[in-house]
Amino acid sequence: MLLRLQNAAASMTEAIRQQERLANNLANVNTAGYKQERFFVEALNERLDAERSPRSDRRLTQWNDLTQGALEHTGSPLDVAIEGDGFFVVTDAATGATFYTRAGQFRLDGEGYLRTIDGLLVEGEDGPIQLLPHERNRTLSISQDGVLRADEREVARLRIVRFARPEALQRVEGARFAATDQEPLPVETPHLRPGFLESSNVNPVLAMTEMIEHFHRFETQQKVIQTTDQLLGQITRDLGKF
Repeated sequence: MLLRLQNAAASMTEAIRQQERLANNLANVNTAGYKQERFFVEALNERLDAERSPRSDRRLTQWNDLTQGALEHTGSPLDVAIEGDGFFVVTDAATGATFYTRAGQFRLDGEGYLRTIDGLLVEGEDGPIQLLPHERNRTLSISQDGVLRADEREVARLRIVRFARPEALQRVEGARFAATDQEPLPVETPHLRPGFLESSNVNPVLAMTEMIEHFHRFETQQKVIQTTDQLLGQITRDLGKF
């Protein structure tokens, strides 16, 4: 009977982790370039325990669903979306750390650096992109192959990379990822959509439905624990009569 309690507790723990994952996905439903998290549940060493109840060692593996999000037109000359494979390369100037993102919402700072909306430097093929003073007030545009121009003059080319196993990238925050054990590979012919942003690929209706399913699972296992606890209490009282 105690093994039954352990099984129920393990199932409840899994349901809680699933709820946390879904809550994080829903919190980022409006985050440009966000890729939803998913869990793969693997059952190992399946067997019957001493009470003839099914038992297994369960392992949750987290991965990133890189399905393309919808492209939304913004009209901003410094907004750009990637169609197909690829990530923009961005750098934290304070730490020198390099990250990868699908969120192409860029802006110029006071020194002419091209930055993400949260302040990271946008990398070109020759390093962080910076416009010279006389270029900053000109008409800026980004072409479909990633060339940033001031009027008709080419300023830089966005660095677009891909990975052999992009689903295994480590999420740092929101739509930003780190590559801990993979080397980025160049995308030779990127296909960009200037004036567009890629939306989050989270479907809020499906996520809410899944949350309800996991909540019901949690409730069911909670009732199992309550029933088992009542049975143990009754057995203890009965034994006390002898």
